[in-house]
Amino acid sequence: MTDAVHHPATASPRDRGPALRGLLVAESERDISVRVEGGTWTFDRRDVLRLIEDRAEAGAREVRVDIRPGATADFTRRMRVELVERPITLATDPSEALGDELLTQATRRWATTLRIAERGGVSGATFTFRDGINCDSLD
Repeated sequence: MTDAVHHPATASPRDRGPALRGLLVAESERDISVRVEGGTWTFDRRDVLRLIEDRAEAGAREVRVDIRPGATADFTRRMRVELVERPITLATDPSEALGDELLTQATRRWATTLRIAERGGVSGATFTFRDGINCDSLD
């Protein structure tokens, strides 16, 4: 019956996901900010179910944070900005499939089933139908 006992200010493991691990960089009555490898998460304190300090070293506090399901958070990441004549925009991340040998093999199998001949001398998956219609969206 111990699994039915819940301590105050904690949620059952079914009501929360895995704990977020990182460095506690800011804490107020309203917010909690935790730095992780890719940036910093900022949570409303009401969405934080539990904050456990793993260890503190030289001013850095490593913590684990349990968050309420459905919580809304801000994520901030540091980026280098270069000034140019056009507005600041974020480039899209390259596809994980770019250059993937398995994708190339799957594309070739797919093209073979459609009887699309590979055009020689061209890198990537550029194919041409027998009747001369080009199809360049296979790579």
